Amino acid sequence: MNNQHIVILGGFGRVGIEAARYLLNNTQCRVTLASRQQHLIPSELKSRFSERVARIQLDVVKETQSLKSICDTADVLISCIGPSGIIGDRVAKICKQTATPLVDAGGYDPVIKSLDKDELKNPSPVPIIINVGLLPGLSGAFPKYILDATAKGRKVSQLDVQYVGRDAWSYNSAWDIIYGLGDFGDEKGFCYFEDNDLVKVSMFKAGNKAEFPEPIGKVSTMLLHAEEIVRLARSFEIRTAKVFGANIGPRATFICVLAKLFRLYNTPSGIDRAARWLVKASKKDMRKLKAAYAIQVDVEYESGELAQGKMALADTYEATGTVIGITAKNVIEGEITANGVFMLHEAVKSERFMQQLEQSGILTLNSLFEDDPAQLQPVEANP
Repeated sequence: MNNQHIVILGGFGRVGIEAARYLLNNTQCRVTLASRQQHLIPSELKSRFSERVARIQLDVVKETQSLKSICDTADVLISCIGPSGIIGDRVAKICKQTATPLVDAGGYDPVIKSLDKDELKNPSPVPIIINVGLLPGLSGAFPKYILDATAKGRKVSQLDVQYVGRDAWSYNSAWDIIYGLGDFGDEKGFCYFEDNDLVKVSMFKAGNKAEFPEPIGKVSTMLLHAEEIVRLARSFEIRTAKVFGANIGPRATFICVLAKLFRLYNTPSGIDRAARWLVKASKKDMRKLKAAYAIQVDVEYESGELAQGKMALADTYEATGTVIGITAKNVIEGEITANGVFMLHEAVKSERFMQQLEQSGILTLNSLFEDDPAQLQPVEANP
């Protein structure tokens, strides 16, 4: 542990700093923050961890050989650079070449498909863990936790997942949000998973309602495709899985609706334009609103019994960095031993992961919910 070295690409961004903070506080590892431009190490980290934190300048897109050299010195590489739709799988494939375990905050549908295909002819000698954030990421790990905790051998008839969030989005986050409205170049429309296939519905039948305690309250959500939930449903042999989501800042919601209606996600220029609008809109939303992210999971078993889990947190960037930090810690401590390409929920042990997340102190459930942070509620089915 004392000699382990972790390199964080995008180490001076909001997520990268939070990941570094978690690792420096919770391990004895050395952490190197990498960025395209020169930055000063934050004073709080420099003063407390001067012997364990360093910085380097690196442009991942232009300096491939330098990235390979850095991978050779790292026990784990963390990637917090983006947008994911632009970076693609280049970091992941270099990590495979250099046998460097990877924890990647991005890596959406096109990346997982590319890496899965590459695995067939070139299996990874180390764990390559992508989608290590909130959505996707925790949005798959938390439902798996509920299923692991409640299934007890019973078969699942239906899984419903609803997640909502708002924050002052960075440009990279906004870029991926807009690109995701078109399912990352493979537009599937409003759909859900049933009998091992996707079922499409009209926009007028895709809506749903969710209610969370303040500061969220009542929100409207819409059906969307989530590859991580499809994979989760297949692994549990779930007949029907529905995912609903919403970007719940009012101005941010308006921009997302515009981008969806006019299909701005179809071209790089359209994505760029909508992403810049979303950055401004979400920043204005946060003048009067608090950042928040919440997940509700409803499970119906074939026996007719029901289970529900809820969780919520504030500051999506701190939470994302913490999720990344916990995952990297699990790698260096040997809790993740399988080699290959994984989404977050496929890589971690759900109960252990949620315990670590609760211990980090980022969950705000005690103020939002009266019950246990996981708020697991077995419910008898109605007669």
